[in-house]
Amino acid sequence: MSVTDITNTEVTTTTDPQIEKGNELSECQHYYTYIFPNASEYGTFEQYPVTNRYMGTIAELDLESHAVAKQFYTHHKSALEKGINFAGKYVISEWDFTNIGLLFAVIDAETGKIYPFPYVVDWDYDFRIDSNLIIINPKDTMSTFSSDGDVSCDAKWYSDMKSYYFLFEDGEFKLLGPEEGFDLAGSDFIF
Repeated sequence: MSVTDITNTEVTTTTDPQIEKGNELSECQHYYTYIFPNASEYGTFEQYPVTNRYMGTIAELDLESHAVAKQFYTHHKSALEKGINFAGKYVISEWDFTNIGLLFAVIDAETGKIYPFPYVVDWDYDFRIDSNLIIINPKDTMSTFSSDGDVSCDAKWYSDMKSYYFLFEDGEFKLLGPEEGFDLAGSDFIF
């Protein structure tokens, strides 16, 4: 038995080894194996380059710029000590939101002002020092779903799991896509 995927008017047929062995895929396994990795992409790091690099002294964290600056001060201080790692002049600071997901903020290395990402990250995220694109739940970091279950269908709302693409510009996170399934004012909003 094989699965047919139609992407960009190109048809490819892939034989699934689990199906060949007589093991039917669960709906969740099918989603992570075929639907999630074949979803549309809304940008690449190379499409959103940042060429200017801030070379000055890294500022102290501006504790008045947002409440999250004081709430997770030690995480931010530690991140700032490691140096610039995003979009030429920013530092990403992250922390876990117990049993819910991952949170992060962008800190301006020049001013110390902090900009928390306003949503919970379900799985993972990716960013670059030379780009202002942030990919939430990137396809290449999602574990391959195996018969013993690298990803628990019970732990995630798998049908809602998508890769989301954001640009960080002028202190704001701008959603590039996909818009379906993402509620900018919905329950995933934290800050």
